[in-house]
Amino acid sequence: MFDDDKKTIRQMAPLLQRVLICDPQPASGRLLGELMRNIARSQVWMASSTERGLKVAETCEPDIVFVELNEGQVDGVAFTKRLRRSQLSCRQAPVITVTGQATACDILAARDAGVHEFLR
Repeated sequence: MFDDDKKTIRQMAPLLQRVLICDPQPASGRLLGELMRNIARSQVWMASSTERGLKVAETCEPDIVFVELNEGQVDGVAFTKRLRRSQLSCRQAPVITVTGQATACDILAARDAGVHEFLR
């Protein structure tokens, strides 16, 4: 996707150094993590639940967060609401919600919670 535009990669890389991925599916999280490492040589932290994701966010202070919308122990809307209302220094970091199925209601709930982008 970004292979052709090295200038874009150089501009994005400083903003993608610390990445948090909240996904209960280890394979999905690893895939996304590898993609981020290939783009910007990012440090990637994984969390398999909403609670664990918030604890990791406290310590790693991510530059960007990817969170599953609603699967297993991860509730992306609840995670985003709690992150935005916290006193963490990363509370304004971009949050990208990832899901396989999206309804208009899900997209609106994610937007209202403070999600920046929605990846399907």
